[in-house]
Amino acid sequence: MLTSHQKGNPKEVIVGWYSTGFGVTRGSALIHEFYSREVANPFHVPVDTTFRNGEATIKAFVSVNLSLGDQSLAAQFQKIPAELRMSEAERVEC
Repeated sequence: MLTSHQKGNPKEVIVGWYSTGFGVTRGSALIHEFYSREVANPFHVPVDTTFRNGEATIKAFVSVNLSLGDQSLAAQFQKIPAELRMSEAERVEC
């Protein structure tokens, strides 16, 4: 899919992945590990599509390795600032 997409959009690159829901889940670490093999330091963007307060909300996370000395213990998702922006043509008013 990526190869086909890049034929029409050669300047676009993968920077991470998204999911629907409220945040990081048990499966997030596995999916993030896959994207870490494809992209250096990918973003994970959960999108809450319940439209509470009349709009979708997003959060953004990066993975930070937790280690003890030279031994890597685990990865932890760390929240980073994110803002949802769209052009006037993309807006839908309810």
